[in-house]
Amino acid sequence: MTDSTGFTGSNEGADEAGSDEFMRAFRQTELLSSLFFDAACDAAIIINSAGVIVHLNTQTEKLFGYRRDELLNQPVELLLPAEMRTRYAGYRRRYFENPQPRSMGSNLVAVGRRKNGSEVPIDIALSPLPTAGGLYVASVVRDISRQQQLESRLRQHARALEDADRHKDEFLTTLAHELHSPLAAVAYSAELLRRPDLAAADREKAARIVMDQAAYIRRLIDDLGELSLMRRGEFLVRNVPTDIGKIARFAVETVRPLFEQRQHVLEVALTPAPTRVNGDAARLTQILTNLLNNAARYTPKRGRIRLSIEQQDATTVVIKVKDNGIGIPTDMLTRIFDLFTRLDAARDKYRGGLGIGLAYVRRLTEIQGGSVQAFSDGEGCGSEFVVRLPLARRANAAVSPRPPPAHRMAPDPTAIPAVQPGTVGGAPPG
Repeated sequence: MTDSTGFTGSNEGADEAGSDEFMRAFRQTELLSSLFFDAACDAAIIINSAGVIVHLNTQTEKLFGYRRDELLNQPVELLLPAEMRTRYAGYRRRYFENPQPRSMGSNLVAVGRRKNGSEVPIDIALSPLPTAGGLYVASVVRDISRQQQLESRLRQHARALEDADRHKDEFLTTLAHELHSPLAAVAYSAELLRRPDLAAADREKAARIVMDQAAYIRRLIDDLGELSLMRRGEFLVRNVPTDIGKIARFAVETVRPLFEQRQHVLEVALTPAPTRVNGDAARLTQILTNLLNNAARYTPKRGRIRLSIEQQDATTVVIKVKDNGIGIPTDMLTRIFDLFTRLDAARDKYRGGLGIGLAYVRRLTEIQGGSVQAFSDGEGCGSEFVVRLPLARRANAAVSPRPPPAHRMAPDPTAIPAVQPGTVGGAPPG
């Protein structure tokens, strides 16, 4: 070949150089594609029309627990539970008939099966790979365990918010009911007191009704104020060695009027020697009076209720309140300590109270290092509440010249109760 200058040359060298450059670029592209495929954050699998695995990346090995050589040339159904393989094989055949980039579809709940037999929820996206040697399909497999957990938590949170909203509505209805009766009694008694001809005995009776109902309303307001303090995390508990026997005797005297009114028999079994727990005397009294009042309220007249206290071991004191009342349905045992929960709400038979007493018991017990459980064989079989509290150590039994620091209760806007109306009277023993 001669150019215009008369120089004779050849393009062979240029052709070879261009060819080398092309091959280097091709290999570079191939390398980058391979690196991209292997570095993907999700599992990636390529199968042929027979459903045989021809290529996979490192994430596939990590997700399913197989080595690469254990999966190559194996049917892709190996990565699915046995009960899903036939269905998936049919889906795969239909996909090869009409290959389009798409997800497996929301109608197919995909579950992968690992080498160790465990299962993992997965999402699968499919893409066709047409080649000169035939059609292949690339599957991108994503572990959606975390996503499902988050979705489950969101659903639970939404249900909790709905329950809380419903409980608040029920609480307001109950509160109105609680206020209506005493206010009606006060209004009626006040009208009687306006009569100049009212006998002295009747005047004294009307005045007593006003005082009693005013005291009840005051306790109710105090309860709501305490609820507000606990919601703001301003509720204090001072745990010191405290004689639980004295607390129990005081609580029994506090609830005696209600027990006499309902003609209940109360059996009390205490340890013969003083037993000290590490707790707050006022709050321990509230725990016991709430449990005793709850037993009295949910036990038909002339029932039998037993309060017992015993030392379980070297570290624990057990308090039990058992009754032969209406019992607790099995499905309510885990919810009975929730705020605003009342058995009578489900049975459409009002027995008084705001549905906060048992929630209050649980909260106070936990802040004093203890626990509380409810037991019942079902409706009509009575119930038993068991409180476990830490036994005060001997070294702590001596009187300290300085009181221990008070513990501030952490805010808990979803499960913070207040003491139930009429459960605490007077000052508890120290």
